[in-house]
Amino acid sequence: MPALPAQLLLLISILCTPPAPADDGIQLLGTAAIPGDSRDLSGENTTLENGEAVNRLGGFSALDYAPQSGLLAALSDRGPDDGAVSYPCRFQLFSLELTPEQQPAVRLTLKKTTLLRDASGRPLTGRSTLLAPETHRGRRFDPEGFRFGPRDRFYISDEYGPEIVEFSGDGQEIRSLQLPDYLQVSKPDGDRKIETEGNSSGRASNRGMECLAITPDQKSLFGLMQGPLIQDGQRNDGKVVGTHCRLLHLTLERNLTAEYVYVMDSPDNGNSEILALHDGRLLVLERDGKAGQKAAHRRLIAVDLTGATNIAGRSTLPANLEAAGIRPVKRSLLIDLLDPRWKLAGEQMPEKIEGLCLGPQLPDGRQTLLLSSDNDFESKNASLIWVFALPAPKTAK
Repeated sequence: MPALPAQLLLLISILCTPPAPADDGIQLLGTAAIPGDSRDLSGENTTLENGEAVNRLGGFSALDYAPQSGLLAALSDRGPDDGAVSYPCRFQLFSLELTPEQQPAVRLTLKKTTLLRDASGRPLTGRSTLLAPETHRGRRFDPEGFRFGPRDRFYISDEYGPEIVEFSGDGQEIRSLQLPDYLQVSKPDGDRKIETEGNSSGRASNRGMECLAITPDQKSLFGLMQGPLIQDGQRNDGKVVGTHCRLLHLTLERNLTAEYVYVMDSPDNGNSEILALHDGRLLVLERDGKAGQKAAHRRLIAVDLTGATNIAGRSTLPANLEAAGIRPVKRSLLIDLLDPRWKLAGEQMPEKIEGLCLGPQLPDGRQTLLLSSDNDFESKNASLIWVFALPAPKTAK
C-alpha cells in the first residue's frame, strides 16, 4: 500500500460489529489501523543508516490523551533495528473521534509531529554506538512511557537510564527526575550481552522503566520496571529473569514517596505500561513476547496498593518476599485480551502491545480505554489502536 499523504491521514478502521458488553460491562468499540508505510509531519525527507525513511510513522511505545485539547499523543521509541540507527526520538499528536453508534467507530487524523531534544537543544536518539567505549559521546535515550502533565509539560520515562524526564510542550528537556542509584547500571553498553555480564546490579538490559503513569490530580508519577533488576532476579542464558518488579511512586518535585513490589504472573512476561485510575487503582499491561498464535499472555491487571509494603531504599529484594515480611501489591484481572469475546487473538495478534491510556468519556457516561501496538517501524505491519469502553460508575441511590 502506498504511503498516504500525512496531512490527509484518516486512519483505517476495522469494519466489524463490536462485541456486546458482557456481564462486566466492558465493550470493545473498534480498532484503528495505521498503515506501516505512512509518514509523519516532521518534514524530514532523509533516510536512516538502514535505508528506511526517517519520517516513517510507527513504533508506538506509549499513548496519552489530553481531554482539554481532544488530542491523542503516540510516542515512538528509539527507532527501528534495536537502536542500530540514528533515529531522532519523537511523538505524534492525533485528533480522536469516537462514534460507537456508527461505523467506523474510531477515526484518527494526524495533526502534529514533535521531535525530542535534550536540555542543550540536541536531538535525543537511541543509537547504540553512543555507548561504545571507543566513541562514547553521551546519553542514549529510549522513550517508553508518556504522560501529559500540568503547565503544558509532559513526562517521558527512558528505559536506558532509567530516568523520568520533564519536557516543555515543544519537546525540549527541562529536567530529569533522579531515580534511586540501585536502578542504574555502573557500566552501560550498547551490546546487551556485554552490558548484562558487566553489571551486578541495576536495570537489566532493555528491561528498564517501560511504564509511566501520572495521577489524576497531576501531582505525582508512578514508574514501573519492565522486569526485575539484576540483583532481584536470576541469570539464565545471558538474560536476567524473575517476577519481582519495582514500582516507584514519586512527586513531580522528584521526591520518592514509596516503592513497592509488583509480582508478574511468569518470568516469561514483561510489563508494558501502567495507568492511574480515578478510584486510586492502577492498571498494568502485562504480556509475553510472542506474536500471533503463540501469544499466551496479554492481560490488563488492576492493582491495589492497600497494605503493600513500602520498600523504598531497599537496594536488593529477597527471593522469598513472605519470609522477609514484604507484601507485594494486590493484583486482579480486568481484561484478558486473548479472551475469544474480543476476537483479537490469533494470527493477527501483534507481538508488542505497549500503549495504554484513558480516552474521552462517552455521552452515556462510559469511560474509554485505549491500547496500541508497537509495529517496530515495519512497513508490512500496521500500528493498531484498540478502543474499549468501561462501564459507567454506579450512582448512589
